[in-house]
Amino acid sequence: MLRRKSLAALAAVSVFASSCGSSSYPKGQVAESLVKLCQAEYGIKIKAQMAKTTLGVMAPIPGLVDAMRKSAGSSGGVQLPGILVEGRYADKVFDFRLFARGEFSRVQKKPQDDNTKPKEPDPALRKLQQVSTALHRVCLSTDAPVEFYQLIARDPGPEKLDIIFSGHIQDSKRLQFWAIGMEELQARSQFSVRLQPEAVGEQTVASFLRDLRRLPLPKLLSTYTAPSRRFGEILPKMLSAGTAMRGQEQAIAEEIWFTRQIDRETILVYVPLKKVNGRGALLFTVLNHENSGSFLDIVILEDGALPNEYQHLGPPERWEDFFYLEPLSLPDFLADQIAKRVMAEFEAMEPEPKELSKEPVKKPAQKSAPKPAPKKKRAEAATPADVARVFSETAAYVMYTYEFRDFQELSLVDALRGTRWVLPAVDLPLFRRRNPPELKPVP
Repeated sequence: MLRRKSLAALAAVSVFASSCGSSSYPKGQVAESLVKLCQAEYGIKIKAQMAKTTLGVMAPIPGLVDAMRKSAGSSGGVQLPGILVEGRYADKVFDFRLFARGEFSRVQKKPQDDNTKPKEPDPALRKLQQVSTALHRVCLSTDAPVEFYQLIARDPGPEKLDIIFSGHIQDSKRLQFWAIGMEELQARSQFSVRLQPEAVGEQTVASFLRDLRRLPLPKLLSTYTAPSRRFGEILPKMLSAGTAMRGQEQAIAEEIWFTRQIDRETILVYVPLKKVNGRGALLFTVLNHENSGSFLDIVILEDGALPNEYQHLGPPERWEDFFYLEPLSLPDFLADQIAKRVMAEFEAMEPEPKELSKEPVKKPAQKSAPKPAPKKKRAEAATPADVARVFSETAAYVMYTYEFRDFQELSLVDALRGTRWVLPAVDLPLFRRRNPPELKPVP
């Protein structure tokens, strides 16, 4: 998989470059200004929009995934994650879950290699850096209430992957004024890879068309019905869709479909029925859960017109001009950052090799025989209590950095053992001390 730290640096480097920009991008035209800037200065066509206080950009970059794999592979081995930490915020409480299987240890800090010579970036990586530079330039030079930025780099290749960079604009400003360094900016930024939601929707519908007359009905229902729907709700819709297609699934699959993501987990797929009766369409509502699609609804559109609830989306032929941007919130951003920082402190341990019972063969002594290399000392295994200590100190640092106080407590639960630690908000400053107290599990 792609290596997070080396890839996040590609986007982070552009923050420093963007500090030279002195243009002003007025509120109300910030998205349009970003589109024009990318087109005028780099010849790159992008989409941009504001969602509450998040400025987002969608940039198609062919070849990006392969370029990033090569870049990550040239910088060393991939560090195995030792633990998994997930966090969420609700009702003024931060809840974190710890998942740890097998042995893990603290990451051994390695000195930075300053002898590496900068290489000419791959064209795809250069394009990513140019879009990132433009995004930060606009964020730092506008009077719009921009709090977060998000860059969705979309590789149209066969894997259909999006690479997403997100961050807090105040951190970009802190870097600009040398208040933090590049490594700290990377720790504060978010990086993720996902299967393109629109591709999940199209692949789900395409698989359904192939299986419609091949699978028995119970199997078809169990495969394509969303967990929140009953078989009795979807069954008549599947049968009606099959009737409307008149056995022409292959011809319909060759039509041009229109797809649009409408929220975090929902995708609409508009399938014209021109090859069947010259008019009408099928509208599939697909639930995207962990990169796997299933149907929430199937509607036959006799005249091709969208239902009233979707009229505001405009004609399907224009859906490709838009993209869905989930506005970021500070509590969720902080929960993700704390989880990421804690996970970065631990790595999986390789199992200790078993010694062979076979007696070694005696060899004649040699006068100039080289001394055997010293055996590398195995790192000491860490415990969930060590994770809790890092968690408390990390949470105290992050909450203080962003001056966030709208919460009552933080909790960490070891999902496999059931151990739970609770950190009240009033006690959080204690864990910023040089010698913080021990965070003990609750009874």
